[in-house]
Amino acid sequence: MQETKQNPESKTREVDGHDVRAPIPSAATQPSASDSEAIQGVVTNAQDAGAGEGVNRSSVRWWVALGAGAIVSLPLAKLLSFAVALPFFTGVFFFALFGLVIGAVVYRLAASRRPYSPAVVLIGTTVLVAFVWTVSIDLEARGFPQDVADRAIRTTRDLQGMGPGQFREVVAAEVRAFLSNRYPPGGTLGYARWALTNGSLAKEDLLHINRAMRFSQMRGWWAVRVVLSIALLAFGIASQTWALKPTPGSNATT
Repeated sequence: MQETKQNPESKTREVDGHDVRAPIPSAATQPSASDSEAIQGVVTNAQDAGAGEGVNRSSVRWWVALGAGAIVSLPLAKLLSFAVALPFFTGVFFFALFGLVIGAVVYRLAASRRPYSPAVVLIGTTVLVAFVWTVSIDLEARGFPQDVADRAIRTTRDLQGMGPGQFREVVAAEVRAFLSNRYPPGGTLGYARWALTNGSLAKEDLLHINRAMRFSQMRGWWAVRVVLSIALLAFGIASQTWALKPTPGSNATT
C-alpha cells in the first residue's frame, strides 16, 4: 500500500519515499483582476436585464387590472348616483361597499405579479377612486333635470296642452338652461355650484313649475356628503389594492 505524506512547507508530496512535485498554477492560468471584474459585470448586467423584464410585466399587469376595475365601476357608478340621495346619508355607505367590489377585481387580476411598489399602488388607487367618483357625480348631475321634471309632473295638473313625455322634456330643458345661465358653465360644474350655494328651485326659476322645490342634503350638507363619499370609496378600494404592496421583509418588483 502506498503512503502519501504532505509536506506543509513545500509544494511536494512524498509517495513511497519519492518526492512528487505538485503542479503550481501558473500566472497564465489564474484569472487576473480585470478578468474578474469583467465577469462580474456580465453577471450583474444579466441580473439587471432579467429584473427589468419583470418590472415591465408587472407594471402592465397592474394597469390592466386598474382598467378592468374602471370598466366594472361604470354600472356601479350609475347605481351610486341614485343611492347617494337616500335620506340620512345612508346612501354614502354604498360607496364603501361598491369600492370593495371594485378593489377586489383589481386585486384578483393583479395579485399574480405582486408585490408592487407603494408609489405605484398609491397612484393607481388614487386614479381609480377619482375616476369612479367623477363618473358617479357626473351621472347624478346629468340625471338632475329629469328628476326635477318627474317631480314637476306629479305636482302639476295643467300640462298646458302637452303630453307627459313632452312636458318632462320641456321642464328638463328649462333646468339645464337655468344651470347654464345662473351657475355657469352649467352641466356638472353648474350643478355642483348650485348644490353648494342654493339647493332649491323657486317658482320663478322655471316657467313650468307651480311651486318651489327643495332638495335634501344640499349646501353644507352636500359638501359633507361629498367628503364622506370620497373617503368611503377610497377606503373600499384601497383596502383591497393596498395588499398588493410589499410586506415587511419583501422586495417590490416594480
